Order: sequence, then structure tokens, then C-alpha cells
Amino acid sequence: MKITMAVVLLMLIGSATLKAQDRNDIFDPKVSVTWLGIDFSEAKFIGDRERFGSESDVRHLIDAWNDLVIKEADKYNIAVAIDRKTLTNEINVTKEHNTELDVLAAFSDDKKDYVHLNKEDVLEIIASYDFKGLTGIGLMFNVESFSKLDVEGSAWITFINLGTKEVLLTERLTAPPGGAGMRNYWAASILKMIEAIKKKEFDAWQKKK
Repeated sequence: MKITMAVVLLMLIGSATLKAQDRNDIFDPKVSVTWLGIDFSEAKFIGDRERFGSESDVRHLIDAWNDLVIKEADKYNIAVAIDRKTLTNEINVTKEHNTELDVLAAFSDDKKDYVHLNKEDVLEIIASYDFKGLTGIGLMFNVESFSKLDVEGSAWITFINLGTKEVLLTERLTAPPGGAGMRNYWAASILKMIEAIKKKEFDAWQKKK
């Protein structure tokens, strides 16, 4: 009897694991989601080079944008935007990955760099990550560009099966910046993307085949 119960338990655990691999679970409020933070692996900062400051300043900004989403969670309410009551936060995964980047290579003055990523590029970014043994569904924002020339930021909103690194869904969003100081100026773009997800994009993604 004990063996039978153990087998049943393993089957239930296995079923739950498989269920987390289903794209439809992104839209199920009962399925938990882990917020992984804002990734800058292939980001381009276009124009406004002087205001970004030194390499150290840029690294501080990248950390600050990630920290801000956690510190002001009521404002940057990603949980509500994706129809969840709460999120598990594991932003150190992305913050550690960002520390390995050559941030100075992200600078550009070419408007053509504003749109330079596609879904295959996002898959490659996710494949390069170490998710530290996390499982279930993760959510990451992969920044494509912060362009002062276009007065707009763009990012890929990416849901991941953390156990397999399978990208369940990734969609590109854009939003204008605003506010004083470099941190707040581009954080406004992230905030407006979150608001767009809540207002219409999340529902639109669910209906998309």
C-alpha cells in the first residue's frame, strides 16, 4: 500500500511539472509565476551617451531599474498585470547575468539599432541563462532598446519554462520614457509596458494562436 501511494504521489508531482510546460498555464491565475527581472543581454542604448555616464554608472542604472520594480511593487505591479495575486521574486538570476555583460558595447547612435531583435534572438538569450535550479514558469523582460532618438523603449516580454529553458511566449512591446533623471526616465517606459500588459496585451496574447 505504501508503494502504491508513493507511485501515485510521484505521478501527481509529474503531472504538475508537465502542466507548467503548457503555454495555457501562463493565463491560469492558479499557476504561480516567478519574476526574474529585466535582462539587458542584447540591449542597445541609442543616443544620450553622456547622460548615461561611466561604465560603473551604467551598471548601477541596470541594477537600479531591477531594484525599482521590487521596491515600488505597488506601482510596477506586474502580478496584477498578468492576473496574479502575488509573484515569487528571483531577480538575482538576471542581476547576476547582467554583471557579465559588456555594457559599453550597448551604446549606439544608429537609429537602425532600435529594432534589432527577433524571437530567435530571445531564445538564444534564455538558453544562455543559469536558472539556479528554479522550476515552473518564469517571467523576464528582455530589453531590446532604450532609444533617445526614437523617444521610445522596446522590450520582449518573455515567459519561460524554467526547468527546460523553453520559451512559452515572448512578445515585443514599446513605450515612451518620461521623468527626471536617467533611472526614472527609462523606468517610465517599463512602467507603461506593464500598464499596457494589464490593460490589453495579456488578454490579446491569450487569444493569439
